[in-house]
Amino acid sequence: MTSSASASTSTPPSTATVAGSTPKRGDVTVANVPIANGAPAAAPLPELPAGVEPEAALLASFSEAPTVSKAVVRPAAAGGVVLTATLQQRNLPGNSQRRYNVTAVLPSTGLAPAVVGLPQELNADVQLVSVAPSGSQQLLVVKGPNDGTSVMLQLWRGARMAFELAVPKALHGPLVNDGYFAAGAAWSADETAVVYTAETPNPERTPAWCGPDSLKDAAGPRSWRGVGAANEDWGELNTGKRPPAPFVVDLTRREVYKVPGLPEEHSIGQPTWCPPTPPDTTTATSTSAKLSPGTDGIPSKSSSVSAATTSSSTGGGINGLVVVAWPHTAPPSFPRLAAATSAPRKLGVVFCYNRSAHMYHVRVSRGADGSLQFDTSPATRLAPDLESCLSPTFSPAGDALVFVSHSEAVSTGTHGATARLYRLDWSAQTGGVVSSDSNEGLRLLVDVIQRPESTLSFPGLYTANIPDDGFIGPHTLLLTTQWGAVTSIVALDTEQAGSAAKAPIPLTPVDTSAPGAASWSLLGVAGGIAVAARAAPDSPTDVYVAKLPADPTALTAAGAEPLEWRPLELGVPGMSGATAGCRADLPPAVQEALEGIEYKVLRVTPRLGDNRDPFDCLLWMPRQRSGPLPAVVAPHGGPHTAVTLGWYPAYAYLVALGYVVVVPNYRGSTGYGQAALASLPGTIGRNDVDDCMASVEAAVAEGLVDRSRVSVVGGSHGGFLTAHLLGQHPAAFRSGVMRNPVTNISAMIAASDIPDWCYVEALGSEEGRKRCSPVPSPEDMAAMYAASPVVYVDAVKAPVFMMLGAKDRRVPPPDGLQYLSALRGRNVAAHGAPPESRLIVFPEDSHGLDKPQTEFEQWINVVWWLKRFSTP
Repeated sequence: MTSSASASTSTPPSTATVAGSTPKRGDVTVANVPIANGAPAAAPLPELPAGVEPEAALLASFSEAPTVSKAVVRPAAAGGVVLTATLQQRNLPGNSQRRYNVTAVLPSTGLAPAVVGLPQELNADVQLVSVAPSGSQQLLVVKGPNDGTSVMLQLWRGARMAFELAVPKALHGPLVNDGYFAAGAAWSADETAVVYTAETPNPERTPAWCGPDSLKDAAGPRSWRGVGAANEDWGELNTGKRPPAPFVVDLTRREVYKVPGLPEEHSIGQPTWCPPTPPDTTTATSTSAKLSPGTDGIPSKSSSVSAATTSSSTGGGINGLVVVAWPHTAPPSFPRLAAATSAPRKLGVVFCYNRSAHMYHVRVSRGADGSLQFDTSPATRLAPDLESCLSPTFSPAGDALVFVSHSEAVSTGTHGATARLYRLDWSAQTGGVVSSDSNEGLRLLVDVIQRPESTLSFPGLYTANIPDDGFIGPHTLLLTTQWGAVTSIVALDTEQAGSAAKAPIPLTPVDTSAPGAASWSLLGVAGGIAVAARAAPDSPTDVYVAKLPADPTALTAAGAEPLEWRPLELGVPGMSGATAGCRADLPPAVQEALEGIEYKVLRVTPRLGDNRDPFDCLLWMPRQRSGPLPAVVAPHGGPHTAVTLGWYPAYAYLVALGYVVVVPNYRGSTGYGQAALASLPGTIGRNDVDDCMASVEAAVAEGLVDRSRVSVVGGSHGGFLTAHLLGQHPAAFRSGVMRNPVTNISAMIAASDIPDWCYVEALGSEEGRKRCSPVPSPEDMAAMYAASPVVYVDAVKAPVFMMLGAKDRRVPPPDGLQYLSALRGRNVAAHGAPPESRLIVFPEDSHGLDKPQTEFEQWINVVWWLKRFSTP
């Protein structure tokens, strides 16, 4: 790292020569700039940031580090397990994520892979790869050509493609595979049907104005269609998208159906098949809208059919679906918003688990002619007393439906909170719930934890998803959940409920003071082997495997220990670099940088507020150091999220340049119990700000940080804290960088997709929910303004760099622009000259600023800013 800032980084050269060579005869030069034929040549424009070429080269190398995004684990035909891991790597020139698969075969005799294939890149048009449970076939969803086709459905068996169906846009729109409304697709038990999620088509369009709809072969005036009625979407990352719905592709008849009978004005997703029933004979009246093969073999849309059909099931076949439905209304915890039932407003859903989500059961069977038959009666709502039901998953025995509930988030109005886990007793014989009573058969498996008993005790459940392959044995379930400063894989018994329920048992280490502390997530289970992803501050995501005990209940027994995990070799055996994990294949500069990273977790006691539960401060630091170092405080966004000991390339990059990165999981963060989380609403701008300052003091007391060389960088709520820290503690920071920051809540609320956030976080959970309305009162606006960092803008002394996404709907750009205007235009006589400031607006980015080129540009600018102002 260059220890001092170069003055030339902000000052353009006073003289320049035109690229080429010496002036020609007859040319006249003025200030060393050649003038050809009497016309002065323009001086080259200064390029900023400047003086960061070595840092840019290192950052480009860091972008080559791959991460594991998912894995498919299936039993191998000859024994053992076939693992297909999907990795992604930033493609900077293409400004995209490069996705590729690596396949390994693990023999049943051991964990070392017998065969590992070379990486195979996935075509950018491939939107989904779903492998059947048997591993014998897979469904690919491919982006449709630029015509009336939405997607292409490809079924692959053995060594060839069995068939391909073109789905017209009139049936459904683009695939939905965002990890929220849907993640992948689900196969029926007999593997004859797959259910997936896609956008519903627009129900109307405007006429063809001033001419026929299409000229085709005849001449005529040219027409156009207007934009039509506005489509209200789900906000950030869902701009322009239609509501999702489930669709079934019947692999035997090559037909595609939209699942009927579901409630109107709901977005439907997360579909899963019900367990198959024993042989039975039933009668059902069914209806469907389907895509069926035409006489020439080309798929064509057929009309809806309705008939009473007697179907005979041989067992193991189609037997219904369970889906999740998000009402197009505000949850009841916001009564003034929920009252607008005639024209409700959708609130943003990305990272917002305080939205209502209901489960519905749809009966499906096969008719006598082999076609899928959907019950015409409305779908049945399951667990109707719960406002939040997510990720429905059936036990292997088919006797229980297990699901996650964020009812605590719904009731408190906070976007994140401690989750609960429920089971609903299910009858495989009748293909439905055991009892129609709303409460009978519903059992609580994991309750909310207010305060963990100790730093190593279970802090409560922090997840929204149950893994597809999470069950081992009839009733032992594996989950991934945040556990303080790490994420951990845990095991629990789904038979033990209510007061008899035992806390989940960690299968990966949760002691952050132990060497090698890291974050783990479950990728899949098959053939007695569990596959996981491990990530740490000094290591990108690697794949690990562990043998499971023959008796799965041993994992949840008292005194159970973590599994023995071993890294999986992803390179080709015998070839250079084929060592455990991905690290050996990284560029040498990155390998050297990772070797130089040290990290630790400090427990910090709060100094303000009624809740004084200690919180964690995570530290990334150079291993080789002498004395206190310059530091970057990096408060996370949310605020009800957290940073864990995982792989954060930007933090590792800053450490490689000589900085200590200070990451406070201030009160309000997830993973530490509900009491600490719930203490933040109504105190933002005070408690969280002081927790950040307490974290800096703790790092200084450890002898790690030079208090005279501290800067702060944060995005979203982290940007909110950055602005507050610069304004409330102007002498404590050398510089600040804000990424899509919240700076004036009273201005943000008018255009944000999450106005409820503004009320709850500024006014408190109870008052915020009660007073939340489409238009805030003057008193509400005053309270929001008082909690905002713009109040302290006149006190800011440190240089400010702001980065905004032009398509941000969470914290719209005018919020940050107003802050900069106030900073630059403040009363100089009263408050002194404003500090230097700079603004970058990324025209195609939304709130996350996560496009590869955007990530690169923002962090190289961060480093340039730090070099100029944060090091002597």
